[in-house]
Amino acid sequence: MGACCSCFDAISGGKHSSQNGSSSTEMTSRNNTSKGSIPPPAHGLSRAMSAPTIRLQGFTVSGSGLALAKIPIEQDAAYWEWHVDLPGLPRHPDDNGDENDDEDRMHSINMDEDNDNNNEDDDPYALKFGVATRKDRHFYKSLENVEEEGDEASSRDDGTVLMRPIANLRHNDVIGVAVQQSDLPMIQFLLNGEPLPECTINRFRGTVYPAVYIPPGAAEGGDRIDDEGISLTAEFDEDHFREMSPHARFGPLLAARGIL
Repeated sequence: MGACCSCFDAISGGKHSSQNGSSSTEMTSRNNTSKGSIPPPAHGLSRAMSAPTIRLQGFTVSGSGLALAKIPIEQDAAYWEWHVDLPGLPRHPDDNGDENDDEDRMHSINMDEDNDNNNEDDDPYALKFGVATRKDRHFYKSLENVEEEGDEASSRDDGTVLMRPIANLRHNDVIGVAVQQSDLPMIQFLLNGEPLPECTINRFRGTVYPAVYIPPGAAEGGDRIDDEGISLTAEFDEDHFREMSPHARFGPLLAARGIL
């Protein structure tokens, strides 16, 4: 008539089943901890890949030099924005691209038709937008050595070959960057929602990151943006975009997890 103790424990969840369950739970917890030791990728600006002269605060860039985002562009079509913060030079409230001469001079786009950036002398203080390949401390040290020797670094040397300059920016201006990699790889630029077809970059390859370049502020004279006062905020969140991407296929940059 008496039931086996071991059988009773198994049925009622007694000490035997409790110990096994506890051991199983502990092992599962350890496995989850081990798997969770590598945090998921997140948007941001990379201190390691940006120039030592760049100042980063969250998603905001100031100072001078090249700044790269943490996340590479892995999707077929991606869009993000740079928001300009320069309170001393506000945008004209009626800046709508009309034939007003003052408005025509409001923004100046520097473009080299041969893609060699040989016309950068038109405005050496124009900020550059686009993408860049991975950078490290060795790259910036080599660039510093070139400058110390008195040589001028080309766009290929300074990491801005896949970028385009846009001069005379104003407070609250929005620079949109749209990258497509399938079919015909292309980088498109927009200024306050208006496409800049003359700035389009065709044919690029390799892994690239969203990037911005603020030129050094050393100048002997002339009207320019004071790069000591300007800052740029990278916006990768679709909910905070101020303008539309050039096409519906351009979604926000995804922080995709790489294959480990």
